[in-house]
Amino acid sequence: MITDIVLKLYKLDPLIKRNVLKTISWRIIGSIDTVILGWLITGNLSFGVKIGGTELLTKMLLYYGHERIWQSIRLGLPSRRQQNKLIISQNKPHLFKQTGKITRKDREELNHSPSFTLWLTGLSGSGKSTISNEIESWLFSLGARVYILDGDNTRLGINSDLSFSDEDRAENIRRVAEICKLFNDAGTIVIASFISPFANDRLVAKNLVGAESFIEIYTDSSIETCKQRDTKGLYQLALNGKIKNFTGIGSPYESPLSPDIHLHTDKASITDCVAIVKEYLTTHKKVNFSHGYATVS
Repeated sequence: MITDIVLKLYKLDPLIKRNVLKTISWRIIGSIDTVILGWLITGNLSFGVKIGGTELLTKMLLYYGHERIWQSIRLGLPSRRQQNKLIISQNKPHLFKQTGKITRKDREELNHSPSFTLWLTGLSGSGKSTISNEIESWLFSLGARVYILDGDNTRLGINSDLSFSDEDRAENIRRVAEICKLFNDAGTIVIASFISPFANDRLVAKNLVGAESFIEIYTDSSIETCKQRDTKGLYQLALNGKIKNFTGIGSPYESPLSPDIHLHTDKASITDCVAIVKEYLTTHKKVNFSHGYATVS
């Protein structure tokens, strides 16, 4: 039974093994020291062994508990952002940007369409993925090169090492924005579907991609409607405390104040929402139908 409990805890947190080993190794060293000191002071080795053995058990438990508590305290540890800044400052003097003969404009002309990023933000269940798929199909039918970046998919791959803490959410969006920037430079339209709950993170994404290539789409839906649409049962799991830091339940969502496109997905149909996006892209000359397909303006 005890073995089963230990194995279960180890699967939940691999650091437990490290904490246990540190506790045992340190207490053995400390207890040997106590035995020697007790022997030297009293001249009785048996007395020193008794004191050392007692201390080994009691202080092992205290040390282990102390170690586990400090494992969850970040006081004195640099944040991910601070670590990134340090690494960037160390690497920057030794890195040099390389440019090729083929430009982004050349790739856009080859693809017969401009490249840009449609950034869909909104609560889970607000319709981001459904709208993204419809827009992708429409642009693809026009001959445009287009690709969807989805929150779950990136977290299953390049961002699989990130948690849902505020700090890791910021890093998640930063990495995705860098990917969007690369796709756009390759002449490809990107549809990025991410909750991206924090305004500052979305601003970072916009600055990385470039304001001229970044179109923010807010899929606005009430949390009640999102709960009703929740086929995965994520909201209920969050309400039951099984998912921590879930946006809208345990973590806030900062609504965009002035998105480029504002879709009220709890009132308008998917067809109407997609039509609004189409109208925006054609009005702002992102797509041109003069040749029967999307062309560079």
